[in-house]
Amino acid sequence: MDIKQLKYFIEIANTRNLSQAARNLFVTQPTLSFTIKKLEAELNTRLFDQHDKSYNLTQSGKLLYNRGEKIVNDFDTLVNRIQHMKSDSKEVIRLGLTILFAVQYMQQISSFIATHQNVDLIITQNGSRKIQEMLANDELDIGLVSFPNTQSNAISIEALNTSTKGYNVHVVVPESNPLSSKKELKFEDLKEQRFSTLNENFMLGQMLLDRSRHLGFEPNIVMQHDDLQVLLYSLKSLDSICLLPIEYKAIGALDGLKWIPLQDKNDYYAIGVALKKSKAPTKAINDLIDEIKKN
Repeated sequence: MDIKQLKYFIEIANTRNLSQAARNLFVTQPTLSFTIKKLEAELNTRLFDQHDKSYNLTQSGKLLYNRGEKIVNDFDTLVNRIQHMKSDSKEVIRLGLTILFAVQYMQQISSFIATHQNVDLIITQNGSRKIQEMLANDELDIGLVSFPNTQSNAISIEALNTSTKGYNVHVVVPESNPLSSKKELKFEDLKEQRFSTLNENFMLGQMLLDRSRHLGFEPNIVMQHDDLQVLLYSLKSLDSICLLPIEYKAIGALDGLKWIPLQDKNDYYAIGVALKKSKAPTKAINDLIDEIKKN
């Protein structure tokens, strides 16, 4: 799901009419229809109920609309601020962070952009393992990542002692799954389950593989994706479970799912600011770090 798809979806929700939305967006109806069908396929849910020519939001559509409208407004505001900055001799800072951290630290990132008009902040979203690798390969200047440090020869990570210090791993299961009655789960309890999971670019994606194999079984992975919301939507239709930070529930909660604490040696991940050891941070990067620490 990208911003353009979200904007198209919101315009249809506002007009409740495909042809009117297409005119307002200056696109063809087939283009708009294809985009919405693709979005529904990605999320594995219907977003609209169509009656004659009227498009009405489903329950899933209402959730996406309520959350998506704010995301689009924040994005447009961010783009507008960036476009109106002075272009003279700007410093470029390449920041890498996860989807969860992007949401949790958006206020601090926006504040930095607003107060540093001489800086172009380029943001890359990926898993913490991939961000650490990119930082080690000089593809990024700074990363907001979770421990452990997988590139300890090349990068250093300073733990954050802010209101957001890390995340707690939970097992997300459909209410129809027998595991949903449990108050907590151990990794051994997951042996016979089907998994929708993040890929190995993420700490949790790699942890699923490592812990399963350590305990003598290969996880039955039926879906891999780097979008947390897509994973949540897949659980009921694929009869699968997923390991996710409980902190994401406040952002992407869905009906019919239970979030159960995982009791394991890898059930908590601290987070920190990562820098390449061989490069001294600029004043602007230090300013960004100071802003992040205000969270």
